[in-house]
Amino acid sequence: MLSVELERGDLQVAYSRDGQVSVTAYGTAPGGVKLDARYLASIVAVEQSENRIQLKDVLKTEDLQARTVHYRIDVPYRTEVTSRVNRGSQTFRGIMGPVKAVGSNGDIRASYLSKGLQAQVETGNLDIEVIGERVTAKTRNGNISGARLPDGISAETGDGDITLTVVGPSTAAITNGAGRIEVTGARSRFQGSTQSGELSIKAEPHGDWRLTSASGRIRIALPPAWNADLDASTDPGALQIDRDDLTKPQPEARHFTQKPQGIGPNAAPSIAIHTGSGKILIR
Repeated sequence: MLSVELERGDLQVAYSRDGQVSVTAYGTAPGGVKLDARYLASIVAVEQSENRIQLKDVLKTEDLQARTVHYRIDVPYRTEVTSRVNRGSQTFRGIMGPVKAVGSNGDIRASYLSKGLQAQVETGNLDIEVIGERVTAKTRNGNISGARLPDGISAETGDGDITLTVVGPSTAAITNGAGRIEVTGARSRFQGSTQSGELSIKAEPHGDWRLTSASGRIRIALPPAWNADLDASTDPGALQIDRDDLTKPQPEARHFTQKPQGIGPNAAPSIAIHTGSGKILIR
């Protein structure tokens, strides 16, 4: 179990070999002067109690402002991580986890974790790929990217974009601004909401979809053969259906519903779409 507390610095945690933990640090002072080994060893403390290891700052905040320090911690595969880096990036790769990472200003990247991930920053981007269990990702100001997440993701950004590729049951929300959501390959149920940004999803519906936007455009692309109950509404936006297998609504229509022929009650997932003043486009 690894615990990291840093006021400032870039952190990387990765699998190296079992039975061994190593900490490597390097950095520069103002003017590009390299920090020597004695100084680097003095600015952090590493403590161990059985299988628990903690790395933390020992200098005051003002002593760290002008220095850029990078930390790489090589750990066994079966490692659980809790980290907090106030200013700086965090990267996690190739370990079992779970990982819980928090920051104020800096990006978080995580890939090839066998268990779950919780990642939250005030300002920064979240880049997440191949996580074995459920992911929670939240940033107040930044983008979220997630790929190959079989147990799905709960993604929320105050102002930024969300891009998801091949995900399980997921939710995505943009709570402010003109950020957009783009989803390719939703493998299960999905719920997405934006304010003024576009929401775009391209997939075969394997579970219920709930898509909403206050004023942004909602665009969905369905495969040639698909089964779902479709309900789309906008007030006072527009509806556009660019498919031959769906009845075209009247130009003034604000509500559209259709069930594919041959599909019985409760036999197919449902797609519910609503935008306030935006446009709905179904292809």
